[in-house]
Amino acid sequence: MAETEVLQRNLLRRGTVGDVLRRNSKVYPDKKAIIYYYPDSRIAQYTYKELNSASNRLANALMSLGIKRGDRIAVFSHNCFQYMMCYFAGFKIGVAVVPMNFMLKGKEIGYIINHSESRMFVVEDSLIETVQQVAEKMPSIEYYSSINLTGKPKPNGWLDFDELCSGKYPDVEPEVEIEDEDMATLNYTSGTEALPKGVMTSHKNYYSTTISWILSEMTGTGDNYLSIIPLYHVGGGILQTTFLFTGATSVMSYIPNPAQMLELIHKHKVTVLVLPPALYTAMSQAPGFEKSDLSSMERCLSFGGLIQRPAIETWNREAPHIRWGSYWGQGELSPLGICGMFNKIEDIPNQDLRWIGKPLSTLETKLVDDNDNEVSPGTIGEIVARSPSVMLGYYKNEEKTKETFRNGWHHTGDFAVMDEEGNYYFVDRKKDIVKTGGENVSSYEVEELLFKHPKVANVAIIGLPDPYWGEAVTACIVPLPGMSVEKEEIIQFCKENLAGFKVPKHVFVTDEIPMNPSGKILKRVLREKYKNEV
Repeated sequence: MAETEVLQRNLLRRGTVGDVLRRNSKVYPDKKAIIYYYPDSRIAQYTYKELNSASNRLANALMSLGIKRGDRIAVFSHNCFQYMMCYFAGFKIGVAVVPMNFMLKGKEIGYIINHSESRMFVVEDSLIETVQQVAEKMPSIEYYSSINLTGKPKPNGWLDFDELCSGKYPDVEPEVEIEDEDMATLNYTSGTEALPKGVMTSHKNYYSTTISWILSEMTGTGDNYLSIIPLYHVGGGILQTTFLFTGATSVMSYIPNPAQMLELIHKHKVTVLVLPPALYTAMSQAPGFEKSDLSSMERCLSFGGLIQRPAIETWNREAPHIRWGSYWGQGELSPLGICGMFNKIEDIPNQDLRWIGKPLSTLETKLVDDNDNEVSPGTIGEIVARSPSVMLGYYKNEEKTKETFRNGWHHTGDFAVMDEEGNYYFVDRKKDIVKTGGENVSSYEVEELLFKHPKVANVAIIGLPDPYWGEAVTACIVPLPGMSVEKEEIIQFCKENLAGFKVPKHVFVTDEIPMNPSGKILKRVLREKYKNEV
């Protein structure tokens, strides 16, 4: 078959992410795709037609530099519309985007760049100095490009990102042969237990996750989505892409700011939020929350931690019409998962806040023991999954891929319990379970209880080394504003409601719980902070 005919067949029936933006640019040409707030409050707006044209220009610019299908480009930035142009330019020409956490430093940056063998590094201007410190140790990088977000000048020899997206390059659709199973993005794990692993996500993975979200009525053409989750996070990137799949409008800001988020909800009639529990709490505690206009809000999904009862109750008082969702997923599932919807806490089965609902439509799950035997209802087991959303594997790590994909199932490393009706209740992440005195303690279970304490605003349960217990259950507590809490009352509260081995041996009262930019609690930071204080 001639090369031209092969390309035409490929274009005829493939399912790639870049094609979706092209189609939507024709269906919704003048509809706002992204409304972006710079750190200095300037606003940029792109329609679907404008976003597609700019992404095409960037794609053609990359090809003129010799970057081709199968290559990788890395992006190191806070949220911005230019980030999405990188995503879609890569999607259109078969180049995998490597999103990088903007908090990384030195060797962390170098490891990901060298492991991914990225050819181009797109860097936010405020982060250039951090990158320059290790530039000589990243030999695979042929081109550096600066995104102008804060007005800092680009170094000599760096490409201007705005110029790459300008009229210098044509906005015609690049015609490149791409397969559904080509790698679309390469996201690196946080590396809490070992070196970061590269999660290979395909175009097919994106389609599968998006289909499930649409069928579950979590997104639709009429939505206005507040895009706050960092785009380096697999959830942030795929969620943003999912809403653009459906023709929705995304309101995006540089970094999460609870007060600004409340303003944007009112100003842009936001309908959907997808946030970790800590950000819902921060918004509920922001000045003026009680006077905020939340009338446009329809759905709030919570992921990455235990739903916090005081926050939900506060939101319910101000906006009882909102439909809530408790969501479990992971990057290796793109991040398709298990979800349960409710209006108020009384709707949750047994009012157990560990409830995460049932698997979404393109996901098959079960719970297994250490020997991969399926466990009966009411028994703790590891969540294993099958789905078109399962990653391609770990980049350059076939051994870890085989271990994770054993016996025909993806092993998540997360533990849950299922009831007779098929409802899942999250128990804990394998790395966060506290192993004390021969017993396994779910940090989530103890946290759920302590969120009911009248003086507790936030809590994290960790295990600290102990010569007798192996690990000691430890509570890190943030009191409600204006209140103080004593170690003894926390321990007594737990003794009255928990089995003895689950009761914290240590209690630390602190002003804040450390979180990453997407709002997930950094328990490894807490372990390091307190390991020498017991």
